[in-house]
Amino acid sequence: MEFLKGAKDFARNPLGIIALFISLIYGFASLLLNSAAESLTVAERWPLIIFIVVFPILVLITFYMLVTNHHGKLYAPGDFQDDKSFLRTLSPEEQEEKLEKEVTESLGADEDSEEPKPQGAPMASADAELEERQKSHREFREELKVIESSVINHIASELKVDAEINVGIGETEAKFDAFLQAPSGKFTFLEVKAFRSPHAPMMVLDRILYQAVIADRFFESKFKLILAVVYYFEEEELERVKRMWKKKVDRCPVDIELRFLPRSKVINA
Repeated sequence: MEFLKGAKDFARNPLGIIALFISLIYGFASLLLNSAAESLTVAERWPLIIFIVVFPILVLITFYMLVTNHHGKLYAPGDFQDDKSFLRTLSPEEQEEKLEKEVTESLGADEDSEEPKPQGAPMASADAELEERQKSHREFREELKVIESSVINHIASELKVDAEINVGIGETEAKFDAFLQAPSGKFTFLEVKAFRSPHAPMMVLDRILYQAVIADRFFESKFKLILAVVYYFEEEELERVKRMWKKKVDRCPVDIELRFLPRSKVINA
């Protein structure tokens, strides 16, 4: 009965099931060797002895690989004291991928709004244009890092909370620039976007709203997203963009606070 009670406790999460399975196998092998040692020949004992010696080493190696590469999948939700335990810091590769996508999206909006170039341009001119685009890409990439840091610090200071940057929610697709430990009772996240053109693709907003819906379901409607849009264009264009974005945000069944900040205010803050 004690064993069954312990087995029930073990079976509550993947890590416990693995431990239970290993214990049973190792226990049966040890029991067999102990009870039937005198009746086994030398040739029959050796495989059992080798197994009992080698098996713990294999288990150690396997557990090391699991804990190193898949630690987030070894626990059940009940093993965490609260939902915040599911937060994880994005890996350097994930951070680079996220940043590169944001740069491409913003610069892509710039290119879509440009006048088409005449055909048959000289090769030297094409090379110069490519070099100029690569330079613009690098410069905007570095500037976006400054913008994100400035906005995160500004809003965290405004709310009087600490910020954890570059966070993901468990193994979901939801990834945000920062988690703000707001005392509002909701898990508050911040996502920063920067656009140099008012013709920002709406698919960018669709992707953000999709991630917000995933996070809201994960936290059982105890989720809030502050979406800060840093714009480079003139104020005259802003009202149209605001209407378009607000219309979509209002349709989303998630608590989203939409903010628009001029680039000059963010950079000089």
